[in-house]
Amino acid sequence: MSDRRIPRLLQTPAVVLLLIWMLVPLSMTLYFSFIRYVLNSLRRPEWTKPSIENWRGFGNYEFVLNSKDFLLAIQNSLLIVCSILFLTVILGVLIAVLINKAFPGQGIVRVLLISPFFVMPAVNAVLWINMILDPVLGLQGVAVEGINGLLDALRMTPVIGNFFGMWPELQPISFRATQTSAWAVIIMVTWQWTPFAVLIFMTSLQSEDQQQKEAAILDGASTWSQFRFLTLPHLGRPIAIVVMIQAIFHLSLYAEIEIVSRGNGNKNLPYLIGEFANNNIGAASATGIFAVILANIVAIFLLRMVGKTLME
Repeated sequence: MSDRRIPRLLQTPAVVLLLIWMLVPLSMTLYFSFIRYVLNSLRRPEWTKPSIENWRGFGNYEFVLNSKDFLLAIQNSLLIVCSILFLTVILGVLIAVLINKAFPGQGIVRVLLISPFFVMPAVNAVLWINMILDPVLGLQGVAVEGINGLLDALRMTPVIGNFFGMWPELQPISFRATQTSAWAVIIMVTWQWTPFAVLIFMTSLQSEDQQQKEAAILDGASTWSQFRFLTLPHLGRPIAIVVMIQAIFHLSLYAEIEIVSRGNGNKNLPYLIGEFANNNIGAASATGIFAVILANIVAIFLLRMVGKTLME
């Protein structure tokens, strides 16, 4: 046996296990998406069995495409993912640059900044929607009530009362409403995942060439010029990696949407799959295939971006 075949034989069990782990669920999902398969049907009990005799072809895909929530789920998936990526990258870079310099209590600050990443998603959603974003009992309601009380007091003053009298009374925002529930999800997930970006960027900044920065200072470069032409190019690869990893995770958000709105006007593809899976397994499987296609499109785009960054 040649020396080249030994490493391949040693790798074979792991490769076969990974293939089974990935291909079997995908094959079953693909099969279910082409048959009529429901969990409960008194009119047609034969549909409750995943039999090839219930072949439907592309009927499940047509049913999903004609669903009133499908386009909404696609739009919300892209809105939530893109918004979270934009906010986490911007905040992550700014916070990482801010805490990169030595200051008293730096270690404690770094630990506190990273700690939100270890909060469970369901716990994170419950805390935000009930204790912070609630318009009555949350911090938002308390803050709006305090500001309105301050404005009322200023309106009573003799000199500037007329000026503040023109200010409208603030109204708290209900983040459980149809139009704003997606933004509640974006806020809470951004808070949870920004520490991940901070950790990656902060680690990368430790290897930044300080001699280049010293030379730039001697040449009279401003702080903004140093950040734009030295720090940002240095963070190019970490930014690309953070975007790719977070996009994979955020495409599968479910708990936050369920807790915030129960899917009322705010659904993504995983949530739509869950709704179909309550009874219509065929439609749920077809939606899952659409989700796989969307994830692969996003992954190809991000891998190209990462590959381009790594080649530079």
